[in-house]
Amino acid sequence: MEALKNSNMSYPTWEKISEMLGIANLEPLRKGNDPFYSVIKKNKVETPCGVDIPILLKPEPETDKPLIVILGESALRNKKELEDITNDASNNVILGTPYAIHLEKCPPKCGVYRKIFDAILKKGYSIYLTDIIKVWWKDKELVPEENLDIKVFNMELNKLKEIYKDIVIVAWGKKPKDALQKKFNMIPNVDFLPLPHPGQKNWDAWKQRIFEKAVFSKNLEYATNLYGKKPDGKDNKTTAEKVAIEAVKSIDDYINCNIRIK
Repeated sequence: MEALKNSNMSYPTWEKISEMLGIANLEPLRKGNDPFYSVIKKNKVETPCGVDIPILLKPEPETDKPLIVILGESALRNKKELEDITNDASNNVILGTPYAIHLEKCPPKCGVYRKIFDAILKKGYSIYLTDIIKVWWKDKELVPEENLDIKVFNMELNKLKEIYKDIVIVAWGKKPKDALQKKFNMIPNVDFLPLPHPGQKNWDAWKQRIFEKAVFSKNLEYATNLYGKKPDGKDNKTTAEKVAIEAVKSIDDYINCNIRIK
């Protein structure tokens, strides 16, 4: 994954996000005495909370192609992650990055994401990784338009518009898609592509998408080239490589159809 390895990583929105969330610095996350914690205490959150720092990845060399904003759901955490860090359950906020992109060694569950990012970067697109839910805790839902999560995301877009002429949002999964559809009037002039989440539990949805596209376009070879012609054949299994191929092709096709003709 040379393109991903050689990309330029930066955090252009974190200063403003941390300000909006009430995180002046990392120390309050450890002490639990910051206004940030008042939100957690107000909602009586006892499970680990997650905050991911959004990341901008630029290809080397840079191009003038559109920016692709990968909008995920949330900074999902689990109790084991908390136990690995601290024995103090009151300090239950785990800071990280989307898809653990800051880690040199890729966690197994993140392999499919890195394949997608690497292929996108190879095509010359920059990528911005973020989530629609900025502070995650178990069972948290997006609520009315005044919700802080939505305000933060709109701030991110406004900041990115200062840097990039063309931006495409790729919404991974139901919650990001629903949030954009219900509040799309809040983010004008930004193209929006909903896709199934690439996580392994959704790979059946990706297989269905591939075959539906092949049937609709009357190009069955697109599906059979990936899965073979026999329903019970050895290739009839969805893999990270197949999901990555379809995801990148969907994004590239969408941009070619909706951005460059403007």
